[in-house]
Amino acid sequence: MGKKDMLVVSAHAADYCTRAGGTIAKYVRAGWNVRVVAVTFGARGESGDYWRQNPGGSEAGCGEVRRRESRAAADCLGAGIEFWGYSDYPLHFDEERQRRLTRTVLDLRPDLVLTHWTTDPTNPDHEATGRAVVMALASGAQIGAFPATPAHYFPNLFFFESTVPYSEFNQFSPDVYLDIDSTFDLKMEAIKRFECQPQLGDYYAHFARHRGFQATSWLKRKVAHAEGFKRFFPHVGTEFPLASRD
Repeated sequence: MGKKDMLVVSAHAADYCTRAGGTIAKYVRAGWNVRVVAVTFGARGESGDYWRQNPGGSEAGCGEVRRRESRAAADCLGAGIEFWGYSDYPLHFDEERQRRLTRTVLDLRPDLVLTHWTTDPTNPDHEATGRAVVMALASGAQIGAFPATPAHYFPNLFFFESTVPYSEFNQFSPDVYLDIDSTFDLKMEAIKRFECQPQLGDYYAHFARHRGFQATSWLKRKVAHAEGFKRFFPHVGTEFPLASRD
């Protein structure tokens, strides 16, 4: 694949790992630089075990625990990570936050961006993040977004799994399946770092097998574990993008 850059924008501390951890690890192994932006720690809405075990705890205290968990998971996958520390449940993107996201895209100029599906009523933080990324990319494609920045830019964009197990309710139907058999164990090891969410392993092992089963049916060869994505752009080229069906 060569030395290229991937940007992954994650609403909460664990989302990037649960939904795209196997893919991230594969791209890191192939020589890509992968940078994760965790917009929130998920302290209010996605840290149940912290609050059960720390009834007198604080949002700041939970955030520090989540920071350590998420950094450990990113290290496991080989990705870099930065934390913006915004509040979750609800997560809002005002103009300042939106422009920060656009600036991040234009500074990195990634070849590939992964983020949340834009329809996710079961978790509006995910939906807000996905929509903010689309807006950031649309803004960054305009020469006037930051006039001093050389040339506008619009990278490839793929959405990862919506809130599981509600994919159909959230109108998420993947049109890209990536075989993660070679990195599935590493993904599951990274997910173990999220001790505030001990249920994640079971959920995402199941979904990796589910997407693998679907991929096997499409591909006509055995894929035990896969991650599903939805492409933002249609394919444009001089020939059809044919998948091997051996």
